[in-house]
Amino acid sequence: MPKRWPTVPLGEVAAVIRGVSFDKGDARDAPGPGLLPVLRAGNIGDGLDLTNDLIWVSRRLISEEQRLREQDVAIAMSSGSRDVVGKTAQLRQPWLGSVGAFCAIIRFQGKLHPRFGAHWLRSSQFTAWRGSQAKGVNIQNLRKSDLEAVQIPLPPLAEQRRFVAILDEADALRQRRAQADRRTADFIPALFHQMFGDPATNPKRWPVVPVSSFVGEFQGGRSILTDGTETPATKYRVLKVSAVTWKNYQPEESKPAPPEYEPPNDHIVRLGDVLFSRANTSALVAATVYVFDTPPNILLSDKTWRFVWREPRSVEPLYIWALFQHPSVRAELSVRATGTGGSMKNISKPKVLSLPVPVPPLSLQRAFASRVSELRALEAAQARSRARLDALFASLLDRAFKGEL
Repeated sequence: MPKRWPTVPLGEVAAVIRGVSFDKGDARDAPGPGLLPVLRAGNIGDGLDLTNDLIWVSRRLISEEQRLREQDVAIAMSSGSRDVVGKTAQLRQPWLGSVGAFCAIIRFQGKLHPRFGAHWLRSSQFTAWRGSQAKGVNIQNLRKSDLEAVQIPLPPLAEQRRFVAILDEADALRQRRAQADRRTADFIPALFHQMFGDPATNPKRWPVVPVSSFVGEFQGGRSILTDGTETPATKYRVLKVSAVTWKNYQPEESKPAPPEYEPPNDHIVRLGDVLFSRANTSALVAATVYVFDTPPNILLSDKTWRFVWREPRSVEPLYIWALFQHPSVRAELSVRATGTGGSMKNISKPKVLSLPVPVPPLSLQRAFASRVSELRALEAAQARSRARLDALFASLLDRAFKGEL
């Protein structure tokens, strides 16, 4: 920290407010009268995801203080992943809702500019602190009292505003790049609709067959007990439920297997796999992803299935991946999922294998796959551009809080 800057405990310039506690029976997975949305730790990323995988609870359970306000920062206080605990994102728009009990709200006040505080919470200085403070074996935790005690720099407000202007400009470049990337990603469902129409109405009148006609089985992994410790001897990592989301395979969402564990070969995730989440939240159960790229040491979990195709193959995996992401197919899979309470749901193999879906000519499926592969090459180039902008922003953050800007 620059010597000319005083530091103060975070609790002197911000309120740290615990998230909302509620019983499983109080939670809903869809909006309804008198309900407000609650964010999970997984909703805290580069920004706040205010749309996907929300929990809905009675507004009576959320105090006025616990309602997120514009400029508040949400922070993950507890998670099974060391990479998630301590992550922060600021609310940049009006929104009515709160955060769950595994999160907290940081509300800046007094002499600290909210954007300066939000940027500092993403700096290398705070990241290093949160890494040293997270406690727990399988679940990593930050203590509220420790967070309130962490020292935050307090330069004059004019200096804070100058840093905010520089950092916000660099951040805006990253956001524009991200928006362009999202538009590219949206091209795939648009292309699917153009080539195949809506599977629910099957306008082309292609043959409708059960999934079992082209999938021989679903191959899953094992439930592996692990204390979450990674050592130089760790060879394999097991996918978490969060690795399979609506659209993207995320191998970083994994946990270390015990060093001595030697998996069967068919439990290792491979390039070209189509993976399926058989147990997940109501919003994400039956989520399907295509493995475009993966480290060689990632293992299927017991909650993640691999499609095993019948031979000779009558479908193109990229077509099935896009088909299973279509809203009408996802809606039908969601109806087939079951659960006894809370927000977690399961779907059985017979219910997936019996699902009727349209199967266009293989030549058309392959044409679609070729276009998707071209798009992936474009996305790879965009990812390199995004990485450069992220590195620039990280460098500016580091320099800002060293007093070098």
